[in-house]
Order: sequence, then structure tokens, then C-alpha cells
Amino acid sequence: MPRNRLWIREETRMLGFIFSGAFTVFLEKRRSPFLVSYTLGANIISACISVIGLLLLSIEFIIYSKSSKNSLWPHKSGKLLSEYLFILTILELFVASIVSHWASQAKKRGR
Repeated sequence: MPRNRLWIREETRMLGFIFSGAFTVFLEKRRSPFLVSYTLGANIISACISVIGLLLLSIEFIIYSKSSKNSLWPHKSGKLLSEYLFILTILELFVASIVSHWASQAKKRGR
């Protein structure tokens, strides 16, 4: 029986550990305002992308509801997965908005 699993070798694990440690040291040497600005920008981009995702999923729901009256099991399961994705995208928008608000408040107080 063939193995379909991907085994991570010790060298790969060590390389990941070294990379994450170097990234942590890099971030610790930076000052806090840089990280706040980066966090604010990343969360604004995340919120914009989640809005685009919500629009695309809404269009998918509209098209699906008009095109299929009697759908098969694969179509129903695909719609269910799209609904879960819609809920998680709303959650992403909510979290990104809150973190963006916190970052902007921290940036205002830091001046």
C-alpha cells in the first residue's frame, strides 16, 4: 500500500525553527510604532479582501438560487461549504475591523 503522507524530516523542522527564531529577533529589534503601523495596514488590507469575498459569495448565492430548483447532493454540499465560508468571512471582517480600530487608537495615543 503506497504512503500518501508527507513526512517532515528533521532538517526541515530545524530550518523552520531557525527561520521563526530569526524572524522573532528581527521583530524584537524593531520599535513598537513600526509594528503598529504594519498591523494597521495588514488588517485594512484583510478587511478589504474579506469585503470582496463577501460580495463574490453573495453573487454565488444569487446565481445558485436562480439556477437550481432540484439540486443533487454534490451541489447541496458545495452550497453548505459556501455558507460556512460566508460565515467565516464575516468573522474575518469583524476581527480585522476591531484590530484595525485598536491599532489606530494605539497609534493616536503613541504620538
